[in-house]
Amino acid sequence: MTKKFGVLCCKNLAREMATIVATGEFPDLVTGTFHIGCGGRRVRWGDGIEGPFRKMQEICDRICIIRCGDTVEPPTLPGPGPVVLVPDLLRGVLLPEPLFDAYVGEGALILVPGMLSRWEEHAAARGFVGEAAQAILFDSIRKIVLVDTGVDPESSRLLADLGEKFGVPTERISTGIGPLRRYIGIQYLQWRLDAERRLSRDAVAAVNRRSADYVMTIDILGRIAEIQREETVVEEMLNLFTILFAPARIAYAPINEGKPGRIVSRPPCYYDIPEHGGRFFTEEGWSPGRHGEDGFLIEVRHKSTCLGLLLLEGVAVPSRIDEYLDISRFVAEVCGLAIGNARTYRKVQELVTERDAEIGERMRVEKALREANKKLNTLSSITRHDILNQLAGLLGYLEITEMDLEAGRLPADPTLIRYVKSELQAARTIQRQVEFTRFYQDIGVNDADWHDLGALIQQTAGELPLAGVSVEVGIPGLRVYTDPLIGKVFYNLMENSVRHGGEISRISVTSSGAPGGLVIVYTDDGTGIPAAEKEKIFRKGFGKNTGLGLFLVREILAITGITIRETGVEGEGARFEIFVPEGEYRFVE
Repeated sequence: MTKKFGVLCCKNLAREMATIVATGEFPDLVTGTFHIGCGGRRVRWGDGIEGPFRKMQEICDRICIIRCGDTVEPPTLPGPGPVVLVPDLLRGVLLPEPLFDAYVGEGALILVPGMLSRWEEHAAARGFVGEAAQAILFDSIRKIVLVDTGVDPESSRLLADLGEKFGVPTERISTGIGPLRRYIGIQYLQWRLDAERRLSRDAVAAVNRRSADYVMTIDILGRIAEIQREETVVEEMLNLFTILFAPARIAYAPINEGKPGRIVSRPPCYYDIPEHGGRFFTEEGWSPGRHGEDGFLIEVRHKSTCLGLLLLEGVAVPSRIDEYLDISRFVAEVCGLAIGNARTYRKVQELVTERDAEIGERMRVEKALREANKKLNTLSSITRHDILNQLAGLLGYLEITEMDLEAGRLPADPTLIRYVKSELQAARTIQRQVEFTRFYQDIGVNDADWHDLGALIQQTAGELPLAGVSVEVGIPGLRVYTDPLIGKVFYNLMENSVRHGGEISRISVTSSGAPGGLVIVYTDDGTGIPAAEKEKIFRKGFGKNTGLGLFLVREILAITGITIRETGVEGEGARFEIFVPEGEYRFVE
């Protein structure tokens, strides 16, 4: 049974999915709904969604689970199962990610029409029952944003009522059903493409298995079986039968998808005459076997499909026709295999042409993206320069104001002094962060390459004030395939050791084998990192300076699938383990 493409959505999105299904664009699409914890909470895999998923799992080999809140995290299911897609619907499908993040940063509650029409039910599901409890829920909400898909004509009124009820501003973003339909369409087409690729691979595999069964026959008729053009196979087949049986006339009528094609004959065009061509086909079709005293008709078949009819008339020794028939059936099987292979090869060539066109298009897109990135980087550099110029002026005015306050040239208002100090601190932080983007904008812009890690670390150490600190590099000959900004990784690690490690005297870098790859170990003998901060140090914004150093380190490494974690013991020094997957590193003499 051919599997389907399934979309399992929460009931808040049922009308949107019904609208998409009603268009008839996706004939192999099946849908289902669930009702579990909608309204923004991350949900567990259990009652409410597992039942509908299990039913859909039986008929679908790809399932897309969408809901109006956080994504669902299905468990790893035993045995072969469908491919499961769990998109972030609001962030990235219905709304662009930057816009969604901006609304969340403003404290906005983002709704779809289904949630809006049943907001009291969702509030109750989260424990907010009654107007007082609901007021507590909305107390932390600064705005209500409706992502209007156009399925509920009452949405605008309901949005206004809800905003008035809880005294918060509202905003309506009219997206229509288009973004969701496009997302479903892309996933559906990808599913169809994958299915066609599987069918193509299975067809080629079946042909190859059939070819193996006929090894002995191919040894005899190898020349025919190796031909890839059907027209050439037919010519060679007619040559072979002419050599074997010396008929006065021979002809072949191809049949493709049950329809006869143009007859190839010797002498040429003999069977184009209706009275002669009637020996192939009658009103009842065709009849394999003897044709008169000195001829016979056989089917050229591949598996259960008739690919053509071969007619011989006027054989040299009519008395041996029965023997000729036995030999002909055997030879016709090999010829049928060759013709079947030739037709399959033609289809494969068509698929290869389509694939090459797809690859070419992808390469053109990637080139366009690279050009766009270069232009964006240029724009970013110009913008950063202008911002820094403005910041320099702002800092100058603030510092003059601070000096005037200290010198008594301005009234020494404590509040004003505090404000100026805070403004100076904020402006300097902005300046450091803007300058930091100079490094961050280059991540992933240039192609990854092989880098001599030992030489690179030694070079980086020479760029830092490491007086009194020994740097021991024990990774001779190690090459790592990574982003060209790999030097920034070890620069940041060493700078952090010097800046935050206290009185350090030694930094070392070693490597050791690990399942599935290689671990590069960076250590120092400083104060170490508290256990509670081992993961926080990689977050954007964590830290005493820009808060981007180790965040940048992880981003650079992740481009080529390399990971980093901190495993040291507080008080015994920092220890960073960098895991490089198999194939992304090598040792050179």
